[in-house]
Amino acid sequence: MALQKKQRFIVIGSVAVVVAAGIGIGAYYGRTSDTIGPIEGAQGLTTLKDGGFDAAASGKKVITLKTDTKKNCSSTPWVIAEKKGFFAAEGLEIKYTGELTTAQRLPSVLNGTNDIGGALPNALATFVAGGAKIKAVTLGEVDPPSSVDPKFRHMRFVGGEKLAGKTLKEFVESKKGAKITVSGTAPSCNTFILNQIFKNAGLDPSQIEYVAFESDTAAIQAVQQGNLDIAGIHPPFYKLANDSKLTLFADSADTGLGAASGVSTYYFTDKFIQENPEAVQRFVTAIKKAQDWINDNTDESIKLTAEYIGQPVNATHYFFEEKTLPTQLLQPWIDDLVQSGALKKDQVKIDDLITSQFNI
Repeated sequence: MALQKKQRFIVIGSVAVVVAAGIGIGAYYGRTSDTIGPIEGAQGLTTLKDGGFDAAASGKKVITLKTDTKKNCSSTPWVIAEKKGFFAAEGLEIKYTGELTTAQRLPSVLNGTNDIGGALPNALATFVAGGAKIKAVTLGEVDPPSSVDPKFRHMRFVGGEKLAGKTLKEFVESKKGAKITVSGTAPSCNTFILNQIFKNAGLDPSQIEYVAFESDTAAIQAVQQGNLDIAGIHPPFYKLANDSKLTLFADSADTGLGAASGVSTYYFTDKFIQENPEAVQRFVTAIKKAQDWINDNTDESIKLTAEYIGQPVNATHYFFEEKTLPTQLLQPWIDDLVQSGALKKDQVKIDDLITSQFNI
């Protein structure tokens, strides 16, 4: 119990430091984002707006929204919303301010360098518990129903080629109680999903030792080199793992939680939502149309994602497309934080994290 309390204070304390540091970090990136030149590796960025779509042609007052450049597994909705004109149709001009590390994204939204952020429900909950005045306005990814090809599931967990033929349970038992190193940092989808998979399989999540990696490709390389037991990866990188002959141990469907196992959110600050409800509504409308298009046009979405992130891709995420907002999908992520001691019971509730006002 003492250990759980210590972990909880570390998580919340770290978030509080991030919130307090937000103005300084975000201000630095805000000052430099227009002068640093081309964004490293994001070669597709300059072509995102080459479809000939003009926000002014929508007949609506043009609104500019800022967000970080997303050369990662979350890029697909942004690529499609630009390439297929969904942002322009809503009179939105999106300004991409540059690549940020995971730790820099929340501060950049808190100080106004960026307007739109994205987070998993457990990260969102710890941000709010730490004092961040932010709220999700709609959902991004969700885990697909069983009728959809498994390559669209939110995550896979893979081990080295030499482990081929072993199940996750067999591999864990072969470690005889020793720690299992897995890519991920709490709170994230890596940690939440694998914790749930372990519990669902009757295994002990306390045997997992999470190790921070900034990208799925780096985690895959670490597994290949024998420096990491298991890599948690996302759909755009499934092909790379397959080509690397890594062993598939489990995926997000093995949590037993259905759609909830793959949830992500888009958020704004409370102040921005209050002062700019029309801008938020237009964003939600555009991003949901883009997500519907992705689910209905998977082949082209995969192709455009691959071109943008500069990686071989054979799948994207599966995206939320319901008309109403199933906010209850966030609850298992909150429950996991409570069970691990990161949050107290009822410290954060669903209504603290997300609003349904823009999803009618």
